[in-house]
Amino acid sequence: MKNIKSITLGILIGATATLSITALAEYIVVPNSFPVKVNGVETTIQGYNINDETYFKLRDVSAAVGGFEVGFEDNAIIVNTPQKPTPAPIATSDITIVKGEDGNDYTSDGLRISYVDNIAYVNKYDIEQKIRDKGLNNYIIANNYLIDKNTAIRVINDISLCPNENTLILLDYYISTLLPFISTL
Repeated sequence: MKNIKSITLGILIGATATLSITALAEYIVVPNSFPVKVNGVETTIQGYNINDETYFKLRDVSAAVGGFEVGFEDNAIIVNTPQKPTPAPIATSDITIVKGEDGNDYTSDGLRISYVDNIAYVNKYDIEQKIRDKGLNNYIIANNYLIDKNTAIRVINDISLCPNENTLILLDYYISTLLPFISTL
């Protein structure tokens, strides 16, 4: 009787160990070798593949995009976001506004400025032409995205458009975000 109990206990322990090892084998974590880009800029975010799905550390994403804090309190993961969105900082730039011979305002790099409710905008088609002038015909602005047509990937999201006219892009946004990206192409 003692042998039967020992054998039964041995089988149960073996089965439990086998199931545990099998369950652990299903979750192999492998570093992702692809670079992670945020708004078209490569970051140091390390991705991880688990069962063919990509995961990121929330703290790494927070550090790359800003705007939220990650912590742990009272046995809970805490994510805090600002109550109000903060405007993106304006990049230091040599862009100035100049008066053209036709009396219109232009950026010093040649884009015509339009004003809506005294806010300066540039035309998305002029920006696309600027990109084409660099020999890059594969980028377009569709809705509020800059898209690489070759890969169908949105390289910049949430472009600041004029609320009344979806072909106009906020001049400050052009200077702070689009122009630095275009200069990297």
